[in-house]
Amino acid sequence: MDIVLISIYLMIMILLGVLASKRVSSVYDLYVGGLNIGGVATALSFFTTYFSSVIFVGATALGWKYGLLVLWKDIFVVIVGTLAAFVVIGPRVLALSRRYRIASIIDLIEIRYRSRAVSITASLTMFVGLYLYCISILIGMARALEASIGLSYETSLAISSIVTLVYIVLGGYIAQVWTQVLQAVFMLFMAVTLGVTSIVAVGGFNNLQNALASIDPSLATWPYRDTLPMFAFFLSLGFMGIGNPALLIKFISVKDRISLKKAVLISTATVAILTLSLNIASATMRIILRNSIATPDHAFIYFTKTILPKGFDTLLVIAILSASMSTLSAILNTLTHIARDTTARLLPRNPGNEMLFFRLTTLAIGITITIPALKPPEMLITLFGVTTSIISTVLVGPIIYGLFWRKASALGALVSMITSFAVAIAVNAYGGFRFPWTYYAFIPSIILSLTLLPLISIAIPSKNTTEHYC
Repeated sequence: MDIVLISIYLMIMILLGVLASKRVSSVYDLYVGGLNIGGVATALSFFTTYFSSVIFVGATALGWKYGLLVLWKDIFVVIVGTLAAFVVIGPRVLALSRRYRIASIIDLIEIRYRSRAVSITASLTMFVGLYLYCISILIGMARALEASIGLSYETSLAISSIVTLVYIVLGGYIAQVWTQVLQAVFMLFMAVTLGVTSIVAVGGFNNLQNALASIDPSLATWPYRDTLPMFAFFLSLGFMGIGNPALLIKFISVKDRISLKKAVLISTATVAILTLSLNIASATMRIILRNSIATPDHAFIYFTKTILPKGFDTLLVIAILSASMSTLSAILNTLTHIARDTTARLLPRNPGNEMLFFRLTTLAIGITITIPALKPPEMLITLFGVTTSIISTVLVGPIIYGLFWRKASALGALVSMITSFAVAIAVNAYGGFRFPWTYYAFIPSIILSLTLLPLISIAIPSKNTTEHYC
């Protein structure tokens, strides 16, 4: 029965890709949905892109390890990554995308700073960060299938990769949004079900807090264990809403300002509901499962089998696949767009072969990310920490200053991106790409991203400013 339900879900995803392919008639349809995505679809697309399999597989393992500390993550993700992104960044990006008919954040950066070097640097650094992100997502999907229906990890990985590639290659951005709307329903349903059921199972929040404190006081109250690296990680998740091109593209593809305003409330509410529900559920795992799990990334699967009736574990797998495929499809689309922007002047293309380029490039990237996923780390959240230290910092400074300060210079943006990227990699490497250095890396990188650009722009003024941006 498990295999049947999961197979039906995967076939629906492919069907939506086939149907979406019939709506694709231009390059703008492939990359940004024809700049005609409504408010509800934009909100749900942003919400599902924000959260991948990591929220169900990797991040929930944190609840097992740190208890109620994980609840603090909601503040940063909801307020910084969603509400501030929609209210502060979204309107300006939308306005500029219409003024200059741009189709990506890299386009926006090149036009703003009038520098090909800046846009190439942004492309390359984001490609690395998003590429690693894709690997972590594939690992999460494969582990979910492996733990739920008994397939080998390699088989699970192949299925996850093939299905996602099929519908995104066929339908582009339109298929991405259509599938994300359905995927949002699965994600929210399972998150709320798990959150409510788990808190009832332990007798309420006070009982949960007392039970965690009886095991280890650091699980329930200050001082929590590993507070500094965990708060660095939580803050990086918040800044992801501002620095991740796969999320920022939603402000370009939305139909108009009215649709964007409609999306603000929906996206903020859905993000808050999902994160709060899953964080509460993950914190209760330590009480309900005790020490009955061997692999932290499998904890939520076993947890669902313990507290919910038979069959819900399959629905959880579908929710994990939904979270994974929604983010993976968005990032694959972004990676292909980055490849297009980077090679535009090297490999001139006409409208007739743009679709072929999109599909072949997406397929090639999808295959190359599957290979390194064959040897996953012990905990998925470790790999995810490396990606957040890159995609939550490198573009943040250039985007914020570029949108709201006309004196932000190309030199400042270039030095800011190169330095913050290099420091993120260096700190990760110094710590052997292991906890807590994967989370510490965010701190110096975001500081450099936000300070170097204005310092250099003031110290070395550029005549090449852009007055209409302010």
